[in-house]
Amino acid sequence: MRHIKKQRWPLWAFMILFLVMIGIGEWSERYRIEDVENCMESLSFTVKNGRSEQWIRCFTDEDEQISYLFLPTYANMSSVAVDFGGADRVTVGQGENVVSLKRGETLGALEIGKQYDLRFMKQGEMLSEERLVIMHSANLPAMFLETESGSMEKVDADKDYEEPGRVMLIDLDGSVVCADKLQHISGRGNSTWAYAKKSYGIKLKEAADLFQMGSARNWILLSNVEDNTYIRNKITYDMAIAAGMEGAPESRYIDLYINHEYHGMYQLCEKVEIDQQRIPIEDLGLQNKKLNKGIASAERFHTETQKGVLLEYEPYDRSGGYLLERDVMAKYGSEISGFVTQVLHDNYTVKEPKYASKGEMDYISNFVSEMEKAVVAEDGINEDTGMSYLDYLDLRSFAQKYMIEELCKNNGGGATSSFFYKPQDSISKKLFGGPVWDYDKAYAKIYGFDGTTRNLCYLSQRGESTVFFWYLSRHPEFQRMVSQCYEEFFSDYIQRICDELIIAYASEIYAAEEMDGIRWKKIYGERDSYGQRSQVIKEFLAGRKEFLDEVWTGKKELCTIHFIAEEYSRDTYMSVIKGECPGALPIGEPDSVSDGLLFD
Repeated sequence: MRHIKKQRWPLWAFMILFLVMIGIGEWSERYRIEDVENCMESLSFTVKNGRSEQWIRCFTDEDEQISYLFLPTYANMSSVAVDFGGADRVTVGQGENVVSLKRGETLGALEIGKQYDLRFMKQGEMLSEERLVIMHSANLPAMFLETESGSMEKVDADKDYEEPGRVMLIDLDGSVVCADKLQHISGRGNSTWAYAKKSYGIKLKEAADLFQMGSARNWILLSNVEDNTYIRNKITYDMAIAAGMEGAPESRYIDLYINHEYHGMYQLCEKVEIDQQRIPIEDLGLQNKKLNKGIASAERFHTETQKGVLLEYEPYDRSGGYLLERDVMAKYGSEISGFVTQVLHDNYTVKEPKYASKGEMDYISNFVSEMEKAVVAEDGINEDTGMSYLDYLDLRSFAQKYMIEELCKNNGGGATSSFFYKPQDSISKKLFGGPVWDYDKAYAKIYGFDGTTRNLCYLSQRGESTVFFWYLSRHPEFQRMVSQCYEEFFSDYIQRICDELIIAYASEIYAAEEMDGIRWKKIYGERDSYGQRSQVIKEFLAGRKEFLDEVWTGKKELCTIHFIAEEYSRDTYMSVIKGECPGALPIGEPDSVSDGLLFD
């Protein structure tokens, strides 16, 4: 028996050794696969500058199979360190020009804009190979934003969802402009909400003065996703500021990083709101909140012409301040407070106070309806009150608002995102036009009628637009104020945009524009050069100035056509210089009736 056991022992040993080797092999293969996955998922780069450290993941273009590292302006390659998992080093380069990097080593030997082979190595074995391009922004600050969950999934799925987090804003030299907790980030936008690159609103825990734009908690991050030049909003906001228009939003381009990933070039803007640093009028909404606890859960009322909340207590003075937005029905329906005017049946949402009482709604809706009745009257007098339209509105601010919308042919200027504000009577008993907002579809962005330069359209070119400014433009006082403001400021400023500012904006954003174009290539597709894209704005403004100089300065005689398309809710006015061809028409649908004439 002992002899037999001696013969069987090598067989058992062999079987055990065989099974152990299989197990080791399987474990090694799993470990190797996990290493590769860890390499891909854990690759990151830490940007250090002595004041802060921010780590960034790469963005991978799945179609091209190229990974991009998008660095902020303040980053110095010699201070950007690599980190990864699953490998003991990475090699970057080709042939003899290969740089080997361990965790924590910097990218100082690498070049911007050059495509590299990136290999993850472990014990001499290559685990995976990628292609890497490093891109470096210029001239722009960087905002690093993190959500509490580490994801934007819920924020991007629902505009009403608010998620807390934290934010750090870093200037060109690496200095920290702001480091704070976020009370929340939320989505915003109308047509732009459909895009993966969305606009956002953020609310800081504490008010902060960002880039000398005034201390505030609420800020807007505009994606400019529908503007392939990124400058249409910037041009207009800066023009309004230069013209001295109250509440015109200051703004600054930034590179935005969300949850450690580059999210694109954004425009950091002041929010249009009642605030001493923005629209400096009485905050009626704050008074309502002080008088009524739990105001957000107060009972609401909704009639055909008004909606708001039923408050137990109301401020003694209901005359102001109000922030109104003329809006389309779809957006009006989603707001808490608003009214429909009695004469032109325009929809106005009451942005502030957000929770407007019945008494406040009665006051402001009656005021605007009385103003409309005066404006529509041929003599400008409200026959019921005996008051002139000049008693109801601030002539200069309305003229400036109209001119900006008209000169840039803003498609939505008379339909949505059109703001007005009313101070307390002790400050002024008039309604003011502005602030300006939302111009990504202006300056020939939309072709056809909106791209033409030799006509006036009175903000009525889009469906559901108001005809208020057509009626206002008939009054000689308003005509004189428009001509005065245009001659004093706007004519020369348009020329300055063409000669200087378009070039200046392009020089500021050239590097970030290229990065943004790669990051969101699935949205933009292949694009013309930036010079070609911005040339559209320049040519449009040049033609527009020539025409407006003739009309508002030269006082050339105009002929007006009234287009009516009842089934499309369109009521559009267009004026051209007498003797000129109207060119493109504002209503493209067949069988549209214009003063008894049939347009096919």
